[in-house]
Amino acid sequence: MDFADKNGTYYQLLSPVVEGLGFSIVELSASSRQDGIHISLVIFSPAGVSVKDCEKVHRLAAARTEVASETRDVYFEVSSPGINRNFKHADEFAVFAGRNVKVLCDGENEWVHGCIMSADEKNVIIKTIEKTEKKIPYSQIKKAKLDFSWEEA
Repeated sequence: MDFADKNGTYYQLLSPVVEGLGFSIVELSASSRQDGIHISLVIFSPAGVSVKDCEKVHRLAAARTEVASETRDVYFEVSSPGINRNFKHADEFAVFAGRNVKVLCDGENEWVHGCIMSADEKNVIIKTIEKTEKKIPYSQIKKAKLDFSWEEA
């Protein structure tokens, strides 16, 4: 699972801007290219992320990157996680606490569907559709994604 290094230069540069606007960084990738810098940023808020939110983050984060990198050749894209996002890192479970998820564990053929109750450094606790709590170690997770295919009653 690939994720922005929280100690990385671009994460340190952009997280105050993103968090100051009320969002969390879900994913950040940055690369230097011959024609400048390319940054892709995925943001999240429990209240949702609109196109206007992406524009606002884009405008401020791109300007900050241009000043810090001393170049105007910055290609910057900002997006929301999407309704069926594939998790790329264990940190995403904490970001999406309270959201519905489906998890496929190693050696299993069926997805576990539920709501993320909590997440720590080693495990996620999911309240399943059957209303039971299931503790799943990250080491056993083969795939995980947001799940909007059901609503909790």
